[in-house]
Amino acid sequence: MPKGPGPYHCEGEILKEPQIFPEKIYLVVRLDQCAARPDWVWGEARGTVRLYLKGPDRIFFRGERIRFRASFRPPSEFKNPGSFRARRYYLSTGIDALGSISDPRWVVALQGPDRGPSWLETLRHRLRRQILKADEGDRSGLLLALLLGQRQNLSVTAVEAFRQTGTAHVLAISGLHVSLVALFFCLFFRLWSGLPPFSNSIRFLRFYPLLVIVPVWAYVAGAGLPASAVRAGIMASLFLVGLSVWRKTDPLSIWALAAFLILVFEPFALFQAGFQLSFMAVLFMILFLRGRRHWLFDLAAISFLALAGVGPLLLHHFNNVSGFGLLANIIILPMISFVLMPLVVLGWLFTGVLGIPFDLLWEGGVWAAGIVLKVNAVLAGYAESFIYHGAVSFWQLVCYYGAFFLLAWKRWVWKRRLVFFVPMMALVFWGGKMPYDGKLRVTFVDVGQGDCAVVQIPNGKVWVIDGGGIRGSDWDVGRFVVAPYLWSRGIRQVHRLFLSHPHHDHFKGLGFLAEKFEPQVLYATGDAAPEAEAEEWQEFLKKLHDVKIEKVTRRTKPVEEAGVRVEFLMPPPGGTIFHFDPNDNSMALRLDYKNVGFFFPGDLMEAGELVVLESNPDLRADVLKVAHHGSETSTLPAFLEAVRPKHAVISVGEYNPYGMPDELVIRRLEQNGTKVYRTDRHGAVSFVTDGNSVKIQTFVRQ
Repeated sequence: MPKGPGPYHCEGEILKEPQIFPEKIYLVVRLDQCAARPDWVWGEARGTVRLYLKGPDRIFFRGERIRFRASFRPPSEFKNPGSFRARRYYLSTGIDALGSISDPRWVVALQGPDRGPSWLETLRHRLRRQILKADEGDRSGLLLALLLGQRQNLSVTAVEAFRQTGTAHVLAISGLHVSLVALFFCLFFRLWSGLPPFSNSIRFLRFYPLLVIVPVWAYVAGAGLPASAVRAGIMASLFLVGLSVWRKTDPLSIWALAAFLILVFEPFALFQAGFQLSFMAVLFMILFLRGRRHWLFDLAAISFLALAGVGPLLLHHFNNVSGFGLLANIIILPMISFVLMPLVVLGWLFTGVLGIPFDLLWEGGVWAAGIVLKVNAVLAGYAESFIYHGAVSFWQLVCYYGAFFLLAWKRWVWKRRLVFFVPMMALVFWGGKMPYDGKLRVTFVDVGQGDCAVVQIPNGKVWVIDGGGIRGSDWDVGRFVVAPYLWSRGIRQVHRLFLSHPHHDHFKGLGFLAEKFEPQVLYATGDAAPEAEAEEWQEFLKKLHDVKIEKVTRRTKPVEEAGVRVEFLMPPPGGTIFHFDPNDNSMALRLDYKNVGFFFPGDLMEAGELVVLESNPDLRADVLKVAHHGSETSTLPAFLEAVRPKHAVISVGEYNPYGMPDELVIRRLEQNGTKVYRTDRHGAVSFVTDGNSVKIQTFVRQ
């Protein structure tokens, strides 16, 4: 791999079919050679990169060789308890680095695929073109998800509705889809067996399940060979082979053999959420689904067992599980299974394989998809109160699944199984949570290029100062970074929110907390966001409908609770200063607990720091949250002399494009005798104090 961010000129081969979104595309490229500044001499390069390209006006094919100019960075992640382990994920998928191409014109085709687009690629493009011809909204997006595994055309609202109802699994091609395709072709070949000359052929009757394997794998390959579909294809193939050769099959043996074969060729699959979810859902059905009753009862039992099998894993990986899925799956799955999927399979056969457009069929598919989306949207309106947010540790998973496996172990009588099942489940619900120890805990959470501090006061209540955020992005830092940290700590309510100033990297993450963690009050300066962030600011304000907003100045009465005192040092008594930069109008806080103090200056720059110093020449604190992510515009020598911190935390994004923190600021702090911690290197930094001594914990061990 090239060393350093670049930019580089590189050549390589596209390894996988591109991921196409409405306004962007992702390419996975195996590098052959690269050239860098200043001389741009080509040299050998080895590695696989995932490239982001905005708004291309051309189609790329797997196997195509391209030359491009890009900047690279290693996969990064938010280094907090409860955060998604992105580096491990990319390692498991073979990605060595992430790259971005600033302009589509920097991509040049050197050579097409050796044999031109493959039959499968042609099939996929033909199907995609036909579906988008019928509709370009969510209805076509649902058809593309079921047929090609492409969720990119579904709106965020539609995907969120499926998540809320607990039916999001239908959007990823897996066991449900593959089994329906297998069932369709089993019925098809079974009908053939009644026609001459097959009606008298015992050999055809015995071995026709083997023929079903061909369309099953054609469907899986046509979907782009996603891992979930490959897993389902292997299990379906083993079942069909067993049905043909042995007539009677042992589902548990097939489950074990499928898992073994996958792990032999892809050992890292064991750590992937998709592998764990699909195999655990099937295992619970194998172990606990007994006999056959009314189809409605069987469907309810399958829905319940699937939820029981994957619920803890969903909490472990994604921090939420929808109990509403027990009902929603009973309604949505028959619509998918008996109406939409048959149309999808017929469309795949006629348009994809035979090349017949069959517009009427696709119009019917679009209509059926619209019905599914409308019904699911109605159900989502009732599902919110049934969604449980939280976190489950690895040891809770061990206890939970161990308890259920003991329950299924028939060698023990029921009483003995229950003797172990009950205490193990008690351990799961206890989760190792101890009563709060009566100390103050301040944690600077790694939110990338932004600020967030979680304060747990001695009585167990929680306050949050700023929430991070990414400008112009639907990806919610509050939902996917701050909230998982809170849930991992067993925190389900935040009592007070503090917003230093209305910039996206401070306010956007607080929106989710305001909706889901029931805060009572938000302290803010009263200013509105700059015009460039006005739309996001209005969306944030809508989420505060149940939260009291209190405007603060230096005259505001300090907040005092459980021995903790928060004093507002900025804005000045008259409110924010009109001609100041929004950063200089930041709320500045001093938090004290007995003999230990913390100083939070927001993003104060030179002018703001001077205003604070004029009225508070002595700002001494043990811990300083360094202003403005360590920018050279802040942390002046005079300000640092007034605070005299023993420890300083710089909340800054890894590989940020601003060159923060500035080396000059780092030198000032070190010359002052201050120990510096950085969230991009140390991850979450926690200070635990009894009011006299301070204990420091970092997520990344140095």
